[in-house]
Amino acid sequence: MRPPLVLTIAASESDGAAGLQADLKTFTALGAYGASAVSMVTTVTAHQVHGTHPLPADVVRGQIDAVAEDLRLDATKIGALGSAAVVEAVAGAVREHRARLGRIVLDPVMISAHGTPLISAEGAGALGQQLLPLVDVLTPNMAEAAQLLGRPLAASIEEIREQALALQAMGPGAVLITGGRLEGEDVVDVLVHAGGTDLLRARRDPRRRVRGAGSTLSAAIAAQLARIAGFDRAGELGEIGQAGADDDLVTIVASAREFVASATENAQDWTLSRRGGGYGPLNHLITLDT
Repeated sequence: MRPPLVLTIAASESDGAAGLQADLKTFTALGAYGASAVSMVTTVTAHQVHGTHPLPADVVRGQIDAVAEDLRLDATKIGALGSAAVVEAVAGAVREHRARLGRIVLDPVMISAHGTPLISAEGAGALGQQLLPLVDVLTPNMAEAAQLLGRPLAASIEEIREQALALQAMGPGAVLITGGRLEGEDVVDVLVHAGGTDLLRARRDPRRRVRGAGSTLSAAIAAQLARIAGFDRAGELGEIGQAGADDDLVTIVASAREFVASATENAQDWTLSRRGGGYGPLNHLITLDT
């Protein structure tokens, strides 16, 4: 007997709103046990990023090796990595431990909500070349999708779909591009997978600027994939991108989006910063409230 196990490989963010801290809280809220490998340390507040400090690549690799060799993982979520050396180390660890990492979700974090770059240009290139072909689900926002492809920002839902298909051709079984930057009353996320394309809509809520929604979404997807793996240790569920698994994936993504929306709504009245304003957090522990 054990809970679903998920590893997050991500940046430690000092204010707890995003990155590794958001991932671990999301795993807990969704009934999964979270392990972690710190990729970099950020000094960040609701108002700005004061510094980013990628860890030595061998330190990151050592953490992943230790977890993969010891824990019975059901899923892995990869977030901000910071440098080309760390990307290469993570890709090497994924190749070596692929069978032990479970389903892999990659959130290709490249820039903070504040506009601060979180990965070098060389790192972004390595991300696309070395890591994308190894993952099951890729969850970029529109800006990240465009940067990975070297294309302009998509200007329509059809262009988002085209970029998602182009990214899927690079190796991931499925690609979810979040469409929050596209103007309109609704936010439309585009999910492409072996079974086709799904458009997931939600009413836009302009009342609050939050940070950590992307981290939370990808972590929620990883936690739900881990829960399915936990219910089916025998491996009857098909691999992502194969017939039989796509209906489950669409349901998982829809559930993860609902969790993000609820976590955002339930933090609407929070004021954590002494200065006020800035980017607020999500309430990741809404499922634990009494």
